[in-house]
Amino acid sequence: MAGDPAAAAGDWLGRHVPPGPLAVACSGGSDSLALLLAASRWAAQAGRTLHVLTVDHRLRRESADEAAFVVRRAEALGHAAQCLVWTGPKPASGLQEAARQARHHLLARACNEAGATGLLLAHTLDDQIETLAMRLAAGGGWRGAAAMRPVAPSPVWPDGRDVVLYRPLLAMRRQVLRDWLMGQGERWVEDPSNTDARYTRVRIRQRLTALEATGFDVARLAQLAGDLSALRDAEQRMAARLAAEACEIRPWGGMRIDPDALNAAAPVIRHAVLEAAVLAVSGRESLPGRRAIGRLSAALAAGGRATAGGVMLAPWQGCTWLVRDPGAVTGRVDRPGIGSLDADGVWDGRFAVTGLGAGLTAGPLGRTYDGLDRRDILDAIPGFARPGLLAVREGGCKEGTVVALAGVPGSQDSRVQIEPLQAHRFCTRLLSAAPAVWFDTK
Repeated sequence: MAGDPAAAAGDWLGRHVPPGPLAVACSGGSDSLALLLAASRWAAQAGRTLHVLTVDHRLRRESADEAAFVVRRAEALGHAAQCLVWTGPKPASGLQEAARQARHHLLARACNEAGATGLLLAHTLDDQIETLAMRLAAGGGWRGAAAMRPVAPSPVWPDGRDVVLYRPLLAMRRQVLRDWLMGQGERWVEDPSNTDARYTRVRIRQRLTALEATGFDVARLAQLAGDLSALRDAEQRMAARLAAEACEIRPWGGMRIDPDALNAAAPVIRHAVLEAAVLAVSGRESLPGRRAIGRLSAALAAGGRATAGGVMLAPWQGCTWLVRDPGAVTGRVDRPGIGSLDADGVWDGRFAVTGLGAGLTAGPLGRTYDGLDRRDILDAIPGFARPGLLAVREGGCKEGTVVALAGVPGSQDSRVQIEPLQAHRFCTRLLSAAPAVWFDTK
């Protein structure tokens, strides 16, 4: 591996990535340039198509030139290349995390446009070590210390829902890659922020370097991350089995839950299922906090009602239901409701909608069911869930006639296609390294 990282990376790619076009994220730094060269060699041998993506965060004056360098290098290797730009205001605090989130959104959208379901990232063993140390220093638990997986779903939703991340260099040290690049006569971009001690990762990196100088093998930390990752995977498999027994997702967006099965499970497994359920039913991108899960878990045990994390848990007709918080969709006194589709044609992070022509609009059904002629088609849906249903109206978002309700039999319009995303999100969260196909909607 140390002698020829490209050969090791190519072997890894051949064993892990699926057929079809792939995208490669490249900043021009040593790690990502090594990935680009290794992936290019492998693609030429395997007859694969690569799309090279670079992000200009516009945080430094040199960033445009650095992005242009990546584009030229990729095109010289025979690959299509694209520069993605992070526009808009930048936060005064939490800049690196905001940049990371923006970068993943840009990369996911570009992957979708290119038809690439796989995105290659250049994280190394050093990145894994630093990530584990950062999370421990921040007081995170052992799940956070499990750090990065070699294969993982995109962290952004909903535009990253069909994108899988692949990290072929995760077992390699950064210096090995740099030595290899220098042996090839390559040059790379040096980002000054990588040595700026104002950033937590840089301070952690400096401390790890000092620790390694004393003789401590910091690679042991990466081994710990791998062991914890295996433990986390086992926990998620147990949660997935429980979910298959205790949870039933309905096409209109709600989930029926067997409280006895969940309450009988170990708390950590119940927490994992509820966390995935809240993500799926709420459509939100970020994980619910422990307090939100605690409120829902307590309500589940007591047979009561709770609203937290963008969802509502409540009993109805002898069953327990988890549904989208209707107030979050229709609006409250202090905040508006959910508007139209986002740029990717997704409504509320829960439904992908296509075929909306002139005169058709998507929005919540609302509390008064305006425009719905047949109210009997709602009989099988809990009353508290109905205001948050996705309705397609003709003739206006509020006053128009309802021509389709997402997932509700007897309310479909052939002009519009509505794809529920809840099962996809639920499965991907519980079985992050496996295709989201095991859970049947009902």
